[in-house]
Amino acid sequence: MVAFCPLLDYVAEISAANEFVLVDIGCAGGIDRKWRRLGRRLRAIGFDANPAEIENLKGRVGNANVTYLNTVATIDLQHPFAKRKAGQQDCQRNTWPRTSAKQYVDLVHQREPAGQGETPAFSPGRAAVVVPEYLQQSGVNLDFLKIDVDGKDFDVLNSFDQALSDLAVMGVGVEVNFCGSDCETDNTFHNVDRFLKARGFELFALSTRRYSVAALPSRFLGGAGPTETGRILQGDAMYARDLASGLYDDFAKSLSADKLLNLLAILAIFNLPDCAAEVALKFRTTLSSRFDVDKILDLLAAQNEGTISGKSSYRQHMSRFAQNPNSFLGTKNPARQLARALKRGYLKWRGTRQLARLERASK
Repeated sequence: MVAFCPLLDYVAEISAANEFVLVDIGCAGGIDRKWRRLGRRLRAIGFDANPAEIENLKGRVGNANVTYLNTVATIDLQHPFAKRKAGQQDCQRNTWPRTSAKQYVDLVHQREPAGQGETPAFSPGRAAVVVPEYLQQSGVNLDFLKIDVDGKDFDVLNSFDQALSDLAVMGVGVEVNFCGSDCETDNTFHNVDRFLKARGFELFALSTRRYSVAALPSRFLGGAGPTETGRILQGDAMYARDLASGLYDDFAKSLSADKLLNLLAILAIFNLPDCAAEVALKFRTTLSSRFDVDKILDLLAAQNEGTISGKSSYRQHMSRFAQNPNSFLGTKNPARQLARALKRGYLKWRGTRQLARLERASK
């Protein structure tokens, strides 16, 4: 997710309460702060199987529109996917047991006294819920679905089979595995991709995380997890409705201006201001019934340019591209980029002497 997203401030300013609904399944750590910038527009529901984590999150909540529930997300055992998967592993050919991260966990666990460092987990006595059924019974119209449950992500995603359409979901974020077999029920990226594309979603963003194997451990990037080198094992994928493509016009006809604005916010949060602008232009008439589309486009241009001055103009940006496309070519001289940013007022610089030196270095 991107750090600089001026559109969110505008969306929060003009919004009524609970017009953007986020469901976070596997919400350890809490709702990401980027979503919170939607202000009162946001209604978030987090699900997690760890009771201690939920109690901790409830103690931190400063927004009445954020709810955390201690439950495990599951799939109805009579669902066709559950029947096909019966007796199968979540992910075959899983390379996690061979990683240095797994060996690190085992080594540390061996050295700790019994019970120390263990995290309370879900117990069979606690409630389990089929999340889409819960949402439909609650009358929730979902905008963004995030799934990260460390294992049964594809099960949970399949539980939303028909609900993705019924709830008019605009975006889905899910942790994916790049290991796995060709089995159709494996929790793998290729199965997630096929599932979501069959339901009108397209891949817009994908991250990758490397994990070294225990045969030659690499340095961890932080805690015991991803490493500097190693094969790609996991990542995070973001899918959204590609409404600007023209392939889903029938679906788009049913969407309100608020629903379209929510899609723009999703794309902007994932640093896709260009894709958001494409949607804004295609649905300008619908959006204009409630929102200032020209201002939205200017804010997206500011994000695209990294302009913190608030002086960006979508029209000027497009004019520069049309009149001088070479100015959009990359440069290997960072001093030249910085000098141009200073001249255009994107950044502040103290001292004309330092600026003169920078300009000489950029030539």
